[in-house]
This record gives sequence, C-alpha cells and structure tokens, in this order.
Amino acid sequence: MFNAVVIVAMALVGQADADTGNSDLKLEVGRLVRRLDARELVDREAAEKTLIEMGPKALEYLPPGEKRVPAEVRQRLDRIKVLLQKQQAEAAAANSTITLSGERMLISEILEAVQEQTGNTIKFAQGGPDPPPVRLDVDYKDAPFWPTFDEVLDRTGLAVDTYNADRVLSLHVARGEMLSRVKTASYNGPFRFQAVRMDASRDLRMDKDSSMSLTLEIAWEPRFRPISLQQRMSELELTTEDGEPIIVAARGAQLEIPVLAEAISTELRIPLEAPDRSVQKIAKVKGSINALMQGKAEPFEFTDLVDAENVERRAAGVSVILERVRKNRDVWEIRVIARFDDAEGALASHRNWVFDNPAKLITPDGEEIPFHAYDSTRQMENEVGVAYFFGIDGGLEGHTFVYETASTVLSASFDYELTDIKLP
Repeated sequence: MFNAVVIVAMALVGQADADTGNSDLKLEVGRLVRRLDARELVDREAAEKTLIEMGPKALEYLPPGEKRVPAEVRQRLDRIKVLLQKQQAEAAAANSTITLSGERMLISEILEAVQEQTGNTIKFAQGGPDPPPVRLDVDYKDAPFWPTFDEVLDRTGLAVDTYNADRVLSLHVARGEMLSRVKTASYNGPFRFQAVRMDASRDLRMDKDSSMSLTLEIAWEPRFRPISLQQRMSELELTTEDGEPIIVAARGAQLEIPVLAEAISTELRIPLEAPDRSVQKIAKVKGSINALMQGKAEPFEFTDLVDAENVERRAAGVSVILERVRKNRDVWEIRVIARFDDAEGALASHRNWVFDNPAKLITPDGEEIPFHAYDSTRQMENEVGVAYFFGIDGGLEGHTFVYETASTVLSASFDYELTDIKLP
C-alpha cells in the first residue's frame, strides 16, 4: 500500500510540474507575441526568432490569425506558424519511441503502455479470443515503435491485421507458424516495409515469355497521416546472391501507391523480368518511397452565415475562404475554398484526401450537424473548392460552420532494404 501511495503522489507531483511548465510557456509565448508589435524593429525580429526557437510546443499558445491585429504582426505570426508546423510535421515523420521496463508484465499491460506512449491505437480483433495471459520481461528505452512492436508479437505468437478501415492495429493469434516479423522487415521513420508475395507467370503460347512480380506491404503508424506515396522504378535495386542485377520492368515509370483515408497500410507491386531459373532468391531489394504528408490540422470557424460572402480565415500555410452560403431548394449549400501557399502537388486531381476533411454546422444549442453530401467546385495546383450540403429545417441564424484542414503539406523520402526473398 505504501508503495502505491508513493507512486500516486509522485505522479501527482509530476502532473503539477507539467501544469506549471505549460502555464509558464503560455505566459512567455503571450509576452513574445506582444513584442511582435514593439516599436523597434530589432525587438520585433528578436521576438519572432525566439518564438521559432521554442519549437512546435509553442503552437497551441499562438493566437489565431485575425484581421484585427496589425498587418505586420499577422505576417510574422503566419511565418512562425508555417515554420513550427513544418517542424511538427517533420517530427511526425520520425518514428515514435517507447520507454518501458518491467518483469513478467502481461501482454495487455505492455500494449496499453505502447499505445499511450505512441498514440497508435492497438486492439484485439472483435469476436476473437481475449488477450493471452502471456507475461514478458521488457526493458526498452527510447526504442523505435515498429521493431519493438514486432518483437513483442514475435515473442507472443500474435499476428496483426493492418488492412482495417479504422486506423487500428488489430491483433489476433497467429494461424500456423509465421516467419519472424523483425527479421523480415525494414523500418524507416513511421514506415514498415515487408515482402509479402512473389508471383511468377509464363505465357505458354510463347517460347520465351515469362514474368515475375514482387509485392511489398508498406505499413505506417496509425497516428501518421500520409496523403500519397510514390515509387520511382529507377530508384529500385534488386540483386541475386551473386550480385547480378534483377531487371525491374518499366524503369522510367513512377508508381503512385494508393493510400486510403482511414488505412494504415498499402501494397506496392514491383514488376520484374524473370531471372535465370538457377537463381533461388533475391538477395537484396533497395528502394526509396516519397511521401506527401499532412501537417497539423487546423479548425476554421465562420459565424454570421446568413450574410457571409468571401470571408477569409488564415492559419500557417493555408487560407480558408467561406465563398458563399445559399438555400438550394430544401438544403443549405456552403461553399468553401482552401488555398495553400504550397500544396507540394498534394491537390492533383487523382488525390482525394482533401475531400475527407471534416466539415460541420454547430447549432446555437451546441448540436453538431454533419454534411450529408458534397461536390467539388474546383481543384487547382494550390487550391480546392468544395460545396457542402446540409439538410436542416429553418434558417442558419446563430449557427457556426466549422471546416478543418491540414495547414501545411510536407514531402520526404524514406529508404528501405529487404534481404533473402525466396523465389517461387
């Protein structure tokens, strides 16, 4: 009992220290924001520099972009937010880490701690058996998520389904003997790469016409939000045990790898020219994917909807314009434009992530009303327009429209290397 009380007391002290630290940070950010309007240029420049040096932790205490502040202050706040949110997106592109130590910990306790520390949702499959009463000794310090998670699964005989539509790592007891997840995967940042299938075919009408394809599973941490993934075929390198190259078909192509909004994995199929039948395995696969990623999502609120027309709100690297509101027969139509400073190609016509952005009405009583349909009104290099339709009785007096979108888009490359892949 004494030990439990001490632990609770220590936790409360730690929480109190964290609250004090957050309060101090909020006060300091507020002081520096006021200095952005200082009389002397040197003071304004110094305040902006210090806010940037604080890093992403200062973001939540920065004021929203408003036209009531002086134009120079607004411009400085925009610059600060863009830089801090890019830092935040870059941090999201790194792997989550786990620090956990204990003897004979239940697997359910271990996974609960991993979920809490990383923000990655982990559940046992619905309708399946309860978590096995397996106990493990663990000692992790700043250990990367994927190899640590895979090691736990290897030690417990559990398997994971990454093809769910709800951004969850769904666990179940492995059916049959599986190869080690750790030994067959490659890791980089939030991504996990694994060869999952090799297919070979021959056209029996031709004397020499055979082909082969290698399929890789690309999974990412559930907390991570990629917009799209691309693989340049020219950046793939496959070799045999003797160091001879295996020819990749269509080397001049760039594959767009499908990414669904609520998914946490996808597949990359690599077409190959079949090697000589004496080749038993692919000794090495080296590649690099390019990922477009969403930065921090920002909510944009619009009131006075009855008379709203071309009302603009801005946060970091995006402006959201409430273009117009009108009654269209029995439904209300609300048109929005999201205009990015640099969308990095994320708004290309074949990329539909932006249409998954949340949009809703909030009644004067606080009730949230989701839209029941939408229509794309424009899609350009750096901006997209959407019309949202709400079927509600009465007018919009006192209602608030809330639209949410990523405020920055980031592009980054992730290398991978897989070895010892047996040929069929």
